Amino acid sequence: MNKLEQQHLPIGVFDSGVGGLSVLKVLKEQFPHEHFIYIGDNKNNPVGNRPTEEIENIASRIAERLDREPVKILVIACNTFTVVAIDAIRNRVHCPVIGVSQGMQSVTTASHARRVAVMATVATINSHIHKHVALEYDPEIVVWEQPCPELAGLIEGGHIDDEPVLEALREYLAPIMAEKIDAVVLGCTHFPFVQTAMESISKDSIHYIDPAYETSDVVRRTLESGDLLNPSTEAGTIRLWFTQETDLAATLCQRFMKPEDVQVKVVTL
Repeated sequence: MNKLEQQHLPIGVFDSGVGGLSVLKVLKEQFPHEHFIYIGDNKNNPVGNRPTEEIENIASRIAERLDREPVKILVIACNTFTVVAIDAIRNRVHCPVIGVSQGMQSVTTASHARRVAVMATVATINSHIHKHVALEYDPEIVVWEQPCPELAGLIEGGHIDDEPVLEALREYLAPIMAEKIDAVVLGCTHFPFVQTAMESISKDSIHYIDPAYETSDVVRRTLESGDLLNPSTEAGTIRLWFTQETDLAATLCQRFMKPEDVQVKVVTL
């Protein structure tokens, strides 16, 4: 395959469900001329509370499916998959692999109180990766790790701003607010979809950080260093693949893309 053919290959993006669409939204904004294939393995969602080996196997199977397309770069739009499986994935595919950036540089900068928190799945919290990175930036900063075991599943179930998700958010935000924390990194790609609901609870006391923007910066550097940016001036295409039917995906996509610009289908991995 020559360089021009490589440049026109799509970018592969994947998650355990619809959460990674928050990353795809940012990537589409930053790279309007690129083509994208997104896989959401909603049949196996949620994954954040599963054993490490099972999470690794699920993530690797999705990555290998995209690699066969092929794609020119692979973005793991899931914090749990990133912290648990990124090394295994890199050993199984033939293209560069980018994980979700933690957002900790942004959150430490945003905190005036030098008291920050990460909200994430149990598997991501248990890795302590956000805390380790934050302490590298500022050894004196206080980092609160808040597991949110039910939140991704609620969002996958279509609960974006109703009482079930608000009840869960009040539970998860209560200790963060009690600790006078003023900056929170959303350590799961599902969580930006309920940021407005979070803000309705915390008001102006907390600044929320979406790591997708740091991830986009890493993707740009990788594409540029490999001379892989698509030279086209036309709008890129988006293919959304899910492992079972989901009306929620269409609803969320309508927030940042035109329905006619997207192809949605159910696939078997």
